[in-house]
Amino acid sequence: MEDDMEHKVKGGIASCYKEHIQEEVMPFWDARCIDKEYGGYLTCFDREGNLTDDNKYGWFQGRQLYVYSLLYNKVEQKEEWLFNARHGYEFLVKHVYAGNGRWNYMLDRKGRVLSGTVSIFSDFHILHGIAEYLKMEGERDRVGLELLNTCFDVMEQNMFNPEFKEIYENTWSPKFIWHDMYLTCLATTETCAEVLGIERTQRLLRECVDKIENWFARDEYQVIFEAVTRDNKIDLETDKGRFVNPGHMHESAWFCMKAGKMLADEAIVERGIELVRWANRVGKDKVHGGIISYADALGNIPTPIDWFKETNSLWDEKVWWPNAEALAAYAIAYQCSGDEFYLQEFLEQSDYCRKNFYDVQYGEWYERLEYDGRVKNSDKGTPWKCAFHLVRALVFVWEAFNELEE
Repeated sequence: MEDDMEHKVKGGIASCYKEHIQEEVMPFWDARCIDKEYGGYLTCFDREGNLTDDNKYGWFQGRQLYVYSLLYNKVEQKEEWLFNARHGYEFLVKHVYAGNGRWNYMLDRKGRVLSGTVSIFSDFHILHGIAEYLKMEGERDRVGLELLNTCFDVMEQNMFNPEFKEIYENTWSPKFIWHDMYLTCLATTETCAEVLGIERTQRLLRECVDKIENWFARDEYQVIFEAVTRDNKIDLETDKGRFVNPGHMHESAWFCMKAGKMLADEAIVERGIELVRWANRVGKDKVHGGIISYADALGNIPTPIDWFKETNSLWDEKVWWPNAEALAAYAIAYQCSGDEFYLQEFLEQSDYCRKNFYDVQYGEWYERLEYDGRVKNSDKGTPWKCAFHLVRALVFVWEAFNELEE
């Protein structure tokens, strides 16, 4: 991926991003994330790649499985990536599965459970990884399909159950529902649909899309709220009610575009394209570049909640994942619409990420930057960061521009 992206033709962008994936990002993970002694993946590393935490977070075991499966399915059928995917799948089934369609949140390195079924996000991400893995016909068997079916049923039941409370890192509320649950469920369900079929999955697909595009997204404010009330109202009197997450906005938008294509519903696609423009408006730092961490719907100085509070995030910091997700959102919006606005925003964002997030010396991206682009946290893997957001975004950028080339 060369620095001078604005001078690259569409075909050049595709080849640059494929090179970035294969030569500048994945070698960091390929060299160290496979736990050859105990199975599964190691995901916490400092800038140079030294292990900093050997606990195995269930959702990251699923995310890393998804990444290796996605790379094999879309980018290149490398035997190493297939082996790495199979390695993670076997550990998940043996150690992380809690039974009854649910998955444990955290294990120690040897696979002993430290925290159980406290988070539907573990279920989302592990099911996401398993579904992508089972897209490989050679890896698909009766046992795997039965597991996928069981877990999908349970996930769907829990998403329609207003009393389901195991939603860490969110906090269940009798008042609010949460945007990030629906966007993460949507991404998982889209991948499940490619294995289980659209007829089986479309009820949940449409539920997630409806919540995102018609409940959390509000035209009068041109934002996607992180929380709306259970009777479909917004609450501007509380910090949670006004909270806006530009990273989630970008993610939701491109997930909706993908869902619209799967459902052959152009209105869903068009709404997704519109949401990308909203995400850009609220998220782009027009002075320093990049995508900010969070915002307030009324333009006030925002107060952190949940993950942002737990990680002591400042609103104007540049965190790796919103900035990666913006790349995918702009690329896919451009692919779907042909609107040069999205191409220009992609090129600017791509240039920012290349210059500020990418670690030329050790590979991969830094976890976090100061508001002005200085590196604040140089770690490459943490309890909140693995290969997932970055590699997924890079793959879908590559795919979008590769298809435009054809």
